[in-house]
Amino acid sequence: MNVLKSQVVADAVEEMIKQAETNLPPDVIEALVGARDVETDKTATAQIDAILENISIADDRAIPMCQDTGILVFFVEIGRDARIGFDLDGAIHQGVKQATNSVPLRPNAVEPLTRLNSGDNTGDGLPDINYSFKDGKAITITVAPKGAGSENMSAFRMLKPSQVGRVKDFVVETVQNAGGMPCPPIIVGVGIGGSFDKSARLAKRSLLRKLGDMDEYELEILQAINSLGIGPMGLGGRTTALAVHVEKAHCHTASLPVAVNIQCWANRHASVTLDAGDDLAHVTEQQINNHYPTEEYMTKHHLTEQHMTGHNLTGQDVPHHLTTPLTQDDIMELQAGDIVYLSGTIYTARDEAHLRILELTNEDKPLPFDLEGAALYHCGPLMQKDKGGWRTVAAGPTTSARMTDMTPQVLDNYNIRAIIGKGGMKNIAPVLEDRCVYLAYTGGCAALAVDMIKGVRDVHWLDLGMPEAVWVLEVENFGPLIVGVDARGRDLYGEVSGLALK
Repeated sequence: MNVLKSQVVADAVEEMIKQAETNLPPDVIEALVGARDVETDKTATAQIDAILENISIADDRAIPMCQDTGILVFFVEIGRDARIGFDLDGAIHQGVKQATNSVPLRPNAVEPLTRLNSGDNTGDGLPDINYSFKDGKAITITVAPKGAGSENMSAFRMLKPSQVGRVKDFVVETVQNAGGMPCPPIIVGVGIGGSFDKSARLAKRSLLRKLGDMDEYELEILQAINSLGIGPMGLGGRTTALAVHVEKAHCHTASLPVAVNIQCWANRHASVTLDAGDDLAHVTEQQINNHYPTEEYMTKHHLTEQHMTGHNLTGQDVPHHLTTPLTQDDIMELQAGDIVYLSGTIYTARDEAHLRILELTNEDKPLPFDLEGAALYHCGPLMQKDKGGWRTVAAGPTTSARMTDMTPQVLDNYNIRAIIGKGGMKNIAPVLEDRCVYLAYTGGCAALAVDMIKGVRDVHWLDLGMPEAVWVLEVENFGPLIVGVDARGRDLYGEVSGLALK
């Protein structure tokens, strides 16, 4: 009898990753559309509209919906009668390497201490492969790409057995502390019981469940979360979370471990089932549980006209169209809640780029680019070499909070007039006052951003890796950007957070 081949598995994994990165399951889209239909806040409506448009573009063009293609987490169910005559781990690793080149995926895997990037999304312990067993001879492989913006907001606590009543409070507190950083509306996975590590695995696995299938306890937590008013992207609104999924396991009589794994709106996953007794020459798209979005959802919300005119968005009736380099007069005219579209040159800069900027500054060495009047974009784009240059595949914002501590010194030395990112930065308003504004771009909307990026003019510090390099991008009508923090001291994120605390 023929048996399953290693390369068949690798090819199936490659195709499955592509589907997960470029398409969302219908239940997730349904939940987003439902949130859009009940929303009354204009800012929140604009954020969800951008998300839905981004989903549509990624689907139409088969490109990643978010530049953070994540680390790859696999759940593998093996039939007890399956015949596997090869290294299954190795086949999955090979599929990840193939997908890194073909989808493409952003190289995200780094050695934890040296921070050296492997370049192919594999390494010690990555991809993360979790095995379980079932009846039959089939193998079902599920991939769940997990981005850092939401993963970093997850939390764990060892409660006392007497604190069962505090589980709900801990979950709500975790979401409240996360604010807009994990790209809400989020899905909240909760693992209760087991052991330290078991609870975390329960929380992550719960994210694979169909949205909307919640019991009374889960709905109670969901209601409490949405009553916070954090809303889409942390700028206020009715829907902070789309669902809460709780998974439980028996635990030691003396312990109560609780893990909260937060997932952004892009709850990406896809599955494939392979017969481990038959020789499959190839795996077709129809064999992949790819969750293609239905036409109904993909045509219901399009922002083409809104994107160009700024109609029916938030802030003032007429959006601001600005061209870089920006002046102080440009930014002083902006008020929190205004809509901005940028044209000209913007510079991407994440953690490592900020550190190098400060290192060169402290050594009194010049930068290889000019930040006078610049717009700095917190973004680790996904780029692909093209005809001797570079092509932007996906370029959404990263979590700005990671750069909070470095921003004051950067602004003290360079006249940067705009920072673009997601989630805001705590207590940043006094630092920005009279010299810079914070512009919020919808988290995860990396496919939407591509049409506004007209070219890659240059790249600096590629030795830091693709996500951390400084990319010099030429943009046209880049937006809609919401003024999250203006140069007069008003901080929308702080206002929303203050209301949530009450």
